[in-house]
Amino acid sequence: MKEVKSYKSIQTLLLFVLYLGFVILFYGCFDLDSETKPDEKFQQSVYLLDRYYFWSPVEIQDPNSIPNNVWRKFEPHQLGLNPQENQFLYIKFSDQFVRQLSSPVLSIGIALEQFKLFQGEELVFESKLQDHIFPYIIPLKQNPSGSLIFQFRSRYKGFIGMDREVFFKDHSQALVDLFLDNFSETFFAPILLILSIIFFGFYFLRKREIIFFNFSILLFSAFLIEVLNGFVGFSLSQFSYLIVPLTYLNFAFFPFALLLFLIGIFPPFFRNLFKILASLHLIVFFISLVSNFEDGISYLNSENDYQWMIAVEGIVAIFSSIYVLIKGNKNLRTITLGLLFIVVGGLHDILVDLEFLDYGVRLIHYSFILMLILFGFYVFKHYLELLHSISRMNAELRTKNKELQRLIQIDKDLALAHALQKSLLSSKYNEDDRIRIIGFSQNLESVGGDYFDHTKDSMGNWAILMADVSGHGISSAMVAAMSKMAFVGASAYLQFPSRVFHSMNRHLVGKTKNLFITASYVFIDTESYTATFSNAGHPGFFLIRNSESNIIHLNVKGKPLGLFSHLPYAEETVTLEPGDKILLYTDGIFDLLNEAGDSFGEEKLKSLLWDNRYQKFQDLAKVIQDSLFKFSAGWKYQMDDLSFLLLEIK
Repeated sequence: MKEVKSYKSIQTLLLFVLYLGFVILFYGCFDLDSETKPDEKFQQSVYLLDRYYFWSPVEIQDPNSIPNNVWRKFEPHQLGLNPQENQFLYIKFSDQFVRQLSSPVLSIGIALEQFKLFQGEELVFESKLQDHIFPYIIPLKQNPSGSLIFQFRSRYKGFIGMDREVFFKDHSQALVDLFLDNFSETFFAPILLILSIIFFGFYFLRKREIIFFNFSILLFSAFLIEVLNGFVGFSLSQFSYLIVPLTYLNFAFFPFALLLFLIGIFPPFFRNLFKILASLHLIVFFISLVSNFEDGISYLNSENDYQWMIAVEGIVAIFSSIYVLIKGNKNLRTITLGLLFIVVGGLHDILVDLEFLDYGVRLIHYSFILMLILFGFYVFKHYLELLHSISRMNAELRTKNKELQRLIQIDKDLALAHALQKSLLSSKYNEDDRIRIIGFSQNLESVGGDYFDHTKDSMGNWAILMADVSGHGISSAMVAAMSKMAFVGASAYLQFPSRVFHSMNRHLVGKTKNLFITASYVFIDTESYTATFSNAGHPGFFLIRNSESNIIHLNVKGKPLGLFSHLPYAEETVTLEPGDKILLYTDGIFDLLNEAGDSFGEEKLKSLLWDNRYQKFQDLAKVIQDSLFKFSAGWKYQMDDLSFLLLEIK
């Protein structure tokens, strides 16, 4: 676990990012309205020239052949016209200005859709891009041909024609102007991205405060709005098939992200109101996409159809913000005021686009900077306690680091203990020409006290031990390892179960620290088909014989190992038949619980064995294991270590 970086360095980084962003944005904001002023450089706005238009039901290959008397003049402040279905629109203006430029171009700020540009009789440019909103710089011939003619056939329902930002310029100057006009947006976008990442990081520091996650999303959407414009859009025009959908989708997403942010900070009533608006926003947006699907989605028409919804959201947000400013939480007033600025600025620009307000300076960039100033103040205030507490957190982390190192060492010890215990256990499957054995063990913790062993003597007879140390965990696992050593030490008496337990008990007494071992031991003579068994406080074992009418429970009395010295252990012998199956188990199976708190119990185990007595050997072992697993909902209600050994006499 690493220490958290000092709050002073984080504060310095935030201040640097914000100050740099403010300087860049202020630089751009001071010249945001230059596009509406006469340019000091050598250029000419087409908007100031006489412009003429003509509607045609068919496409005219040579627009210069259109008679002069059919051209109609635009009004001085008119931009374009309403589209006419299945009609081509031609717009004409003079190109005499190009003679004054060394490398003339037509710089177009926004071209709504597909168009062709003719200079005289020559087709100089053709745009095949739909819903394109990024600039064009179109080279022209230096010798004027008398006129330039645009041919439009737009799918856009709201407008067809030119925009105000169409200029004759020198090619190099057009590139420089395009770069400078978008300087603040282009270079402020990385600041927004960095801030988005920072707030996303703050969200992980305090996951309960969803406000920082939502604000990070809002900043990221603002970053896309800023970066995917003017100069960058022009530079990426070859990727317009990706940039155009991303831009329009983000335009629709930004108001939704703003609503998510409002949901995270406003009182309950307004929170529910904004949730309703957010849901309606998505519904209206998707309806607008579907309704404008004509040979592919028209994003421009979609945007035109849901802008009214954004205007409604802005109005509701304004009134909600005013209410919170007057009566709301004082801690939220700074944030709310910043939201008020961004909403008012965005609403103003939307109303300009909808031509409810006269064209003028766009406010969105001013709103961004005011919002970020207020949000920055709020964030520093909100995080002051957190930043000052980081030093205290570091001290606590140093303490926890020591504790963690101790826990890591314990985990390593547990892993080693688990590996050692696994090496002590016999394999879970064994077989020869007389007998098959399958074992299963499920510890409650990393290591446990259940232990089974099976070994074959030189005559081909089998010695099988099932043991269960009281308790569970590391201490039980250590005693289980001791019992393994004690069983190995009794290998000379394998054919005498009572002597095996007597030898094991003698080695274990006084060494188990109040822990004890219960065990069942079976010695199978594969020549005489007999099983001699003894018990040390264990539940015994089951014999499954298809010719019998029930499960046979085999057991003899005996005290657990490791408690008392010089204890006698009884033994009995039973005759085996080919096909007999024997199940040795630990009492952890009986203690297994289900969700209702009912235990698995002995009778349920006997019933399970009897119902599946005709199953193949390996299938029966799998049925037992799966039944235990399902009963406890995936060992969720396991109370103790559990194990079983299933044997089959061939």
